[in-house]
Order: sequence, then structure tokens, then C-alpha cells
Amino acid sequence: MTLGDAFNRRKKLAADLQSWINRLGLAGTERRTYRTAVLDGDDAYRPQPGTEKSTARAYTIEECRARIDEILAEDETLALRISRTNQQARAEIEGLDGTVRTLSIPELLVLKSDIIPKLEQAARAVPLRADDVGVIDSGDSWIRYRTVRRIERKRETFSDKGLKIEEMQLLGHDVVEVTDYGLPRRGQWDEIDRIGEFAQRVKQAINRANKTELADLD
Repeated sequence: MTLGDAFNRRKKLAADLQSWINRLGLAGTERRTYRTAVLDGDDAYRPQPGTEKSTARAYTIEECRARIDEILAEDETLALRISRTNQQARAEIEGLDGTVRTLSIPELLVLKSDIIPKLEQAARAVPLRADDVGVIDSGDSWIRYRTVRRIERKRETFSDKGLKIEEMQLLGHDVVEVTDYGLPRRGQWDEIDRIGEFAQRVKQAINRANKTELADLD
């Protein structure tokens, strides 16, 4: 049995355990229900036709508890063997810097569940350079652009004939100049793709490590 087989077996045991726990809950009683007209005399507790229903337990409490004990014992053994195998199983993985390392399954799982999500979060947090702006100056790693907004006020006057006349009066312009040090969007996409490829290599390494034969207990 490989490590991957053991994980699948534990999933099956978990489902079986829940089924037998449910059966145990039904094993304590059998029930008969009916409707009767009188509670005293010769006809006391005589069921009226068509009203009687009964349920019978399929398993005894002892049968359910015995099966549950078997499942728990196998599950405990597998859990311990998986834990021991996790410490021994190894797989090679090429890191983001190109260095090839041999890591254990717990180390690979740390990369998958903890490190890689943080790498992706950091990559997506990088400020991006604005597109479609009028660049007025630039350097090796920055650009400068400005945005201009007209500030107007509605002015109302009346003609000689008493008609209201509305016109927009220009008060000035609000100017914002921005020095943008953000990275080009293509650079962010490339970095996210690079991290995604690394995540795929980690998954493949975990799959290889899961093919390790399950360790025996002493």
C-alpha cells in the first residue's frame, strides 16, 4: 500500500465510521405505533385497522460498537503509519531560484498551503504603472503624468426681456501631477505565472512522494 492509497483508505474509513455511528443511534429501540379506541377492558390497546406501524432495528448495539471499534483500530494504525511515512518520503523540487532541493511531504505541504499563497498575494500587491496617461517626463523606473479637471460654476443672468440665461463660468483647473514608480503590468503577469508554475511543480512532487510505500510500525 502506498501513502496515497492510505489516504484514500482513511477517507473510506471515515465514511464507514459515520454510517455505523448512525446505525448505533438506531440500535437502541424498536417502535410500534397504532391508534386504539379504548384503554381499558377487553379491547384495551387493540389497534384500529390500518393504523399499525412498526420499526425493527437492523443491528444490535453490540454489533455496531464492535464494527466501530474495528474501524477505529484500523484508522489509528493507518494514521500512525502515514505519520511515519511522511517523515521518510522525499521528492525533488525545483525552487523559484532554480535550485533543486529534496523535501519531505510536510515541507512540501508547507510550500503548497502557506508559502505559495503568500507569494501570490505579494505579487498581486505590487503597484502597477498607469496605462493610457499623458506622460510628461520619465526615468529608468518611473514616469510622470498629470491629470487636469476643469472647475466650472453655473452663472445665471437675466436678459432685458426678463429671460433667464445660464452660462458656465470657468474658475480654473485642478491639476494633479503623479510620479508613478509602478511596474509594468506584464511584469506582474509574468511573476504570477512563474509562481503558478512553481505551485504545479510542488503538487507534482507531492504526488510522487505519495507513491512511497507505507512504512511499517515497530
